[in-house]
Amino acid sequence: IMNKSSVDGASKAAFAVALVLTVIAQAADDSLVTLLLAPVIYLILVFVMSRVPIRLSMLGLMFAALTLQDAADSSAAKFIPPFAGVGAVLFTHLNAVDRQVVPGWVSFSGVDFLLIALLLIALARRSGKSKLDKVGNFPVPRPLTRFAYLSLGSTAWVWLLGLARGGDFGMSLWQLNRVMYLPVLFLLFSLGLRGPKDLGALLKVILVAAIYKALLCFYIVMTVTMPPDPLTGSTHPAWATSHQDSILFATAFVSVLAVLLERAVPRKQIKWYALLLPILGAGTWANNRRMAWVQVLMVFVTVYLISNPNNPVKRKITRAMYIALPVLAVYLAIGWGSDSKIFKPVHMLRSVVEPSTDGSTLWRELENFDIIMTFRTSPIFGTGYGHPYLEIVQLPAVDYSLERYAPHNSILGLWAFCGYVGYATLTLLWAVGVYFALRTYRSSKEPSYRAASLVSFGTVLVFLIQCWGDLGLGSWIGVFSMAPALATAGKLAVASGQWPALKPAPAPAAVAAK
Repeated sequence: IMNKSSVDGASKAAFAVALVLTVIAQAADDSLVTLLLAPVIYLILVFVMSRVPIRLSMLGLMFAALTLQDAADSSAAKFIPPFAGVGAVLFTHLNAVDRQVVPGWVSFSGVDFLLIALLLIALARRSGKSKLDKVGNFPVPRPLTRFAYLSLGSTAWVWLLGLARGGDFGMSLWQLNRVMYLPVLFLLFSLGLRGPKDLGALLKVILVAAIYKALLCFYIVMTVTMPPDPLTGSTHPAWATSHQDSILFATAFVSVLAVLLERAVPRKQIKWYALLLPILGAGTWANNRRMAWVQVLMVFVTVYLISNPNNPVKRKITRAMYIALPVLAVYLAIGWGSDSKIFKPVHMLRSVVEPSTDGSTLWRELENFDIIMTFRTSPIFGTGYGHPYLEIVQLPAVDYSLERYAPHNSILGLWAFCGYVGYATLTLLWAVGVYFALRTYRSSKEPSYRAASLVSFGTVLVFLIQCWGDLGLGSWIGVFSMAPALATAGKLAVASGQWPALKPAPAPAAVAAK
């Protein structure tokens, strides 16, 4: 990701010091030491960010978000993953890290501080007409930027509307927290990413993070012992890490599939990408989240349907599907009513399509009914933030105070809280990002552009499925996957000539000549 032309010696030395202090804070295993060192580390990082291109800072934060665990996302059997303390200080509100040390008013995370610093750095560079982030940088189409600002304005409107209607201020902040980061991160990635030149770096971040999480999940289920399950007798954990890792695994799957389908890498590298699929599959299996398999299946189906019918890889897949279809049909028919473990994939599918066969799915169906009825009370503008959904059907009590303010089905929750107007203005950024991704895919002949466009489209689809199924909205992995995907879709549309650029991206040689 880094190169000699973009990072000077002072920045590298300062970053090395920050890493050493981070390791010391982690090794101390003491929240007080971590919180004392955190301000020093933050200031060093801000110094580094002020001297390097914004894309390096954003790629670094993206990798941290995909690999480090938010303290709110627990692992199996309270397993403490590597650098959990760093993840807590970065992605958890600091007053929740150690309530005895940090005052209650410090209700922001470390990444909030870094993002504000990056916004100020971007503003200073723009006013000073700095060329650091402009060399070879393709702009995003103006409609995408406008819809990002519209999303932020819509979020503020829904928030103020809810408070004006007597909403709970504290709960409204949690609801606000779930929707405000995506447009902000999109704007920063739009400023930082250059376009086609950064496709390789983005792919490395996604795949390295996914492989790490896959190996971690497999390690947890193989080494952590739990009390025997009363139904199955298994002592393996029912799950390994965060539910949000489903987004990461599914995005990594679509990245590898897109590269293979479009042959976007040299032939000698194809086999290495193919070898990643079993690793990702093992990690997805180990984490044991139904949503991940639904995402992988839906992404595969949609990518297959929209891809070029004359693609040689697609023709081979089609022939294999015709051969396997009768066997698959028999397997589904036999396993639909069987309790055998060999039909576990069928059981998982049945629990998704038949809510009555799974208690968790049935509970969420009843929750969805309550949210829909809430939406009907105020369909145009919604209830606003700070209000819970109406519990028309009484649900079993759960130990989660935000449950009625941040329901599992985030999409229906947005409809209830934002109404037609708020939902449309908040999510137009997503829809327009998909438009540019598919426009580039259909028109470009460059394999890397086509593969990246498929990944951008697939990432949005994965995010939507997670938001529909289980609290995907506002998750760090979700927003740090969506934001670069939307920015990349826009930049590729300009780079491929599918959208006019107001100003061409300056070439490095031209800038150097000046």
